[in-house]
Amino acid sequence: MRRLLLILVGAMALVLVAAIPIARRHMHVEAGMTNRHGFRATLAAFGAILGGHSAVAAPVPPTSFGVSLTAPAYYRKTRMLANMAAAAWWGASDRHQLTSDEVDENGNVKKIAPGVTLTRILTPPNVGTRNPTVRCTWKGKGDLKPATRRATNIRFDQGGFTFAMNTDAPNGEAVSVELKLSSVDPSDPLRDIDCRETTMPASARFDPQFVESLKGFKVIRFMDWQDTNLNAPVTWATRHLPSGIDNIKGDGVAVEDLIALTKETGAEPWFNMPWNADDDYYEHFARMVHDNLPADRTVYVELGNELWNHAFKAAGQAQQEGQAASLSSNANAAGLMRYAQRLGHVLDIWKKVYADRPGKLVRVASCQNGDWCVKTVLGFGDTARHVDAVATAPYFGAKLNNTVFASPDDLFAALDPEIERTLTNALAAKAVATQYGKRYITYEAGQHLIFKDLDFEAKIERDPRMYDAYSKYIDFWRTRIGDLMTFYASVGSISRFGAWGLVEYVGQPISETPKMRAVRDAMNRKSAH
Repeated sequence: MRRLLLILVGAMALVLVAAIPIARRHMHVEAGMTNRHGFRATLAAFGAILGGHSAVAAPVPPTSFGVSLTAPAYYRKTRMLANMAAAAWWGASDRHQLTSDEVDENGNVKKIAPGVTLTRILTPPNVGTRNPTVRCTWKGKGDLKPATRRATNIRFDQGGFTFAMNTDAPNGEAVSVELKLSSVDPSDPLRDIDCRETTMPASARFDPQFVESLKGFKVIRFMDWQDTNLNAPVTWATRHLPSGIDNIKGDGVAVEDLIALTKETGAEPWFNMPWNADDDYYEHFARMVHDNLPADRTVYVELGNELWNHAFKAAGQAQQEGQAASLSSNANAAGLMRYAQRLGHVLDIWKKVYADRPGKLVRVASCQNGDWCVKTVLGFGDTARHVDAVATAPYFGAKLNNTVFASPDDLFAALDPEIERTLTNALAAKAVATQYGKRYITYEAGQHLIFKDLDFEAKIERDPRMYDAYSKYIDFWRTRIGDLMTFYASVGSISRFGAWGLVEYVGQPISETPKMRAVRDAMNRKSAH
């Protein structure tokens, strides 16, 4: 019997090996398109030799979970930073565009034109804090005061002022208090404004409720906190500082605060290096992280965000640079090759800084979900030598967005095949990553449903069956793919642009958050592997 089994196993192996060249001949994929051929993933799972790289059976490591943070902004119904005056910007009463002569990159007002008043909206507290007493302080001299009927019992003193913030908002009315600044002393201009509850410690950088909402996630991705998609040029000298309050521009929230939040949550950070920064910026950033984060903390580093996605400016810039350098006659491939080229350079800077503990640095190459982008990036020059992990964003449901559904029942019936299709593409990406000996993870994950009918969108996002969809999605990942699954995003309201948040607002009851509830339940289960 044993001899018979050996003969059968050998025969199966011969059939599999003979099938490889046949499979290659039938796997033609146009440049820029995702390979959906399931046979490649199947071969990889059996340890076939693909594309000239030896592949072993791709392991299914334990699953862990990360989350990509939504950018702090006063209008998001979520308070993230302790300073209520942060996460906004100054607006002029005559609506002219403020220049650097009037307001610096950190939000410090240097001068105001005669007859002009500057306004700034404070971020309201999260759910659970009712009608707090708020104190605003600053350095310099100027005529600053709160406005709107939601600021009452205003009391001025030499160091600033206090007021009661009315948070009782009927009929979904926005809770907002404006600051009005009508004059400054140019010789001692207004700067470092800070507004917070009198019960909030002056040393606190973040809202405690927000910090608590992140507990349990192994990794926090700071892409939106760094304003990565703005693609703004930045140097270390012009970077945003911790004392600044205009952090919705440039390179976003200060590096010091990214590190501080990492420490406070106990998570591992994922940083996105700006495409238009210089080597001095990259090295200073890496050095600050290396010197201030606990040595046992793993750090993930990525260049830009979605350099394949032309919805973002950096992708167009990379393509132009790649074509100018004649990297490929195919425009999409030229952009990805330029990304690979610059990626290796930037990650080498981080590698040099982390030379004393290389095992705590994960250098990430990010791609469109599927195998073509991964093959193009890792196959360019010696890019693979500079990378530790490949990440894609296996969103599910996007192909349903142009379909008109009669009811949520019809939508959820169509969602299961979309989960299977999306994660099959992820398996194809993992197969290529495995050939090169790289980890495969996600930089973003979750549903991608965007409907013009906002009422319908709200119904499906809040439907209990969304919990089931996320559970199936996570179970597929856990049992067939594994490793880090990073969701997008931490928080966000439902709008005509989609519903990306795992919760709609910080403090939302878990029973009302089917997506977050599914993720939390998965966190509480032991990984299957």
